[in-house]
Amino acid sequence: MTRSVLRIVDRTTDTLALTGLAAMVVVVSWQVFGRFVLSDSPPWAPETALVLLAWLGLLGVAIGVREHAHISVTFVTDRLSRRVRTVVLWLTPALFLVFGIYLMIQGWDFTQLTMNSTLPATGLPTAVQYAAMPVTGVLVTIYSCLQLLNVETGRGALATPEDGEEEGENRDDQ
Repeated sequence: MTRSVLRIVDRTTDTLALTGLAAMVVVVSWQVFGRFVLSDSPPWAPETALVLLAWLGLLGVAIGVREHAHISVTFVTDRLSRRVRTVVLWLTPALFLVFGIYLMIQGWDFTQLTMNSTLPATGLPTAVQYAAMPVTGVLVTIYSCLQLLNVETGRGALATPEDGEEEGENRDDQ
């Protein structure tokens, strides 16, 4: 994959997550407003919030893998020898790769199984909610493969001067 394709994948993932978060705030706010001010809560709001929550949670997993923001237990790894620590540091993205492949395969199968059922309040196919699994699996697989190849995937790693940052510069350092 070229850097420009990875930039597009990163930006799309971030945009989907931020848009989903904004949509969830609007939907939940409307639900609360409807319930407590209008005394009439929209029936589609809780279901829509749950669909958005599923997508946000799973996209968050992919972003966490990309940013190396997953939970790590350094208490144990700090006490390991350098050689064993290197193996553990290699094993982490390898295990995420297995998890990503699992999400792709099982998520796709599950999404297909739910294609013919619908969500009661919105009428959307139930697969809309579960499609987040294979999408996240693809993203986790991509990021894990890149990390196994020692390609930095964290925020700013693929930035270009036209993005307003030097390539490889981390936004958090500014």
